[in-house]
Amino acid sequence: MENKINEILHKEINPLLNEHYGSAELVEIKDNIVYIKMLGACGGCPCSQETLENIIEAKIREEIPEIGGVRLYQGVSDELINFAKDILNGKR
Repeated sequence: MENKINEILHKEINPLLNEHYGSAELVEIKDNIVYIKMLGACGGCPCSQETLENIIEAKIREEIPEIGGVRLYQGVSDELINFAKDILNGKR
């Protein structure tokens, strides 16, 4: 399933999002829920949830109807956490 989702993102969804200087990537599949991270301009866009539901989830469900849902990943990268820790510890 992971390979198929990555293929859908790469071939069908990201070309559309690239027109708006953004993209999407698969973070994980947990309990049959697909978690997607929005990148570039899409990451901070107020319409990202709408894009997720109307474009990304719709296309993934069309190809893989057995998924339980598609959710927007809200986590923070390890790189950003380590950067913040360095600042707080006076290393930057």
